[in-house]
Amino acid sequence: MYCCCISINDLVDSDEGENEIAPFKNVMNEMYARDISRKVRSAHRIRGTSGEPLSQPPYGYMKSPENKKKWIIDPEAAAIVKDIFKMTLEGKGAETIARILQEKKVLVPMAYWQSKGLPRGGKKTQPNPYKWCKTTVSKILAQQEYCGDIINFKTCSKSFKNKTRYANPEDKWMIFKDVHEPIIDRETFE
Repeated sequence: MYCCCISINDLVDSDEGENEIAPFKNVMNEMYARDISRKVRSAHRIRGTSGEPLSQPPYGYMKSPENKKKWIIDPEAAAIVKDIFKMTLEGKGAETIARILQEKKVLVPMAYWQSKGLPRGGKKTQPNPYKWCKTTVSKILAQQEYCGDIINFKTCSKSFKNKTRYANPEDKWMIFKDVHEPIIDRETFE
């Protein structure tokens, strides 16, 4: 008597090169990935519309040790943010501020987070951890989060296959005012 016990994986992962089930398995995997993506987006949207911050806290804030959904002020970095706004009010431009911070040997945000052991995305290796760019200063000056607000849905992705983030128009942003302690008062920010 002859018994044939072959699993689906044996057919798909065969060494002979030809397998008939691979296209069907690929379709099923694609459908599964699309379904999971839909569910993750839905959960993300629910959290975002309820006022929970969806992004990492900006330079000057850190996650609360008691509640990871709350941001608290990081005193060391917040002092730098305040200095940046103060220098701007004094009439200094972003390039001048970047040069002053570099001369004072202030760590750039990524190097600062690395020195504190905080995981952040972005370029990890930098020859000079004190080399501030005017774009970094400009970005800090443009972040409404320093007024105590949470802004969700600033960016979006088109598909689970494309990881590129695209800027959302401001009318699609969800802004929750006075959620955490501000570093900069609203009048100074504006």
